[in-house]
Amino acid sequence: MSKETLFVAISNQKGGVGKSALSVVLASYFHFEKGLNVAIVDCDSPQHSLVRMRERDKKAVSNSAYYRQLIKQQWSQVQKKAYPIVGSTAEKAREAADEIAASGDYDLIFVDLPGTVESTGVFRTIVNMDYVLTPTVPDLIVMQSTLAFATTVLDHIKKMENTPLLKDIFFFWNKLKKRTNVEILRSYSEVMRELHLTVLDSTLPDLCRYEKEITHAKRAFFRCTLMPPPARQLEGSGLVELAEELMVKFKLGES
Repeated sequence: MSKETLFVAISNQKGGVGKSALSVVLASYFHFEKGLNVAIVDCDSPQHSLVRMRERDKKAVSNSAYYRQLIKQQWSQVQKKAYPIVGSTAEKAREAADEIAASGDYDLIFVDLPGTVESTGVFRTIVNMDYVLTPTVPDLIVMQSTLAFATTVLDHIKKMENTPLLKDIFFFWNKLKKRTNVEILRSYSEVMRELHLTVLDSTLPDLCRYEKEITHAKRAFFRCTLMPPPARQLEGSGLVELAEELMVKFKLGES
């Protein structure tokens, strides 16, 4: 490992906020479009949904001349192999990430954590990350859970004798519906800022495309572990804006 690798956990103790989907689309965008060397540690034990997604992607490509051609075109343009996805438990996530980092020049390693801080090892992993990325949605139940997650983590860090590695927790709005009440969204954001939580400017709309994987049939896709989201599908998705803001926050690409 000849460069400093950034370790970023994607975590929220409330399920259904889009953690795993975001892990994939962000990793694929950074890896294939921005030229960063990326990896994912999948802590969704024991099912390891992202590891299984990689297997599905490989099978779909092997059974489709269309997707094989897309992979060939991608290689001719960027000449980058697919990023690694490694299964782990939350308890051993940092060790798994360190092992990946030691095996090559990685810029960024995402750690997709389980949907509860009560899972064994989640706290230990979070405080040993550089950053935590927390998607949330403007819903009372989700917000209560999200704020409880944030305050619990921050209180835990304050009580630690040794200085943790964690620099910040970045919150951002995900799955925003077109008719989301602006006042509710604004009030939630204000509460988070009053708690000195970092809320990103970028937001992601509630779009079906975030659920679209590649299949044996030739059709539009968005999330894929072997290819980035197609340019046409990126339009209006909010992903580019989020990725660019994170590049600044993470200080990626700086000399």
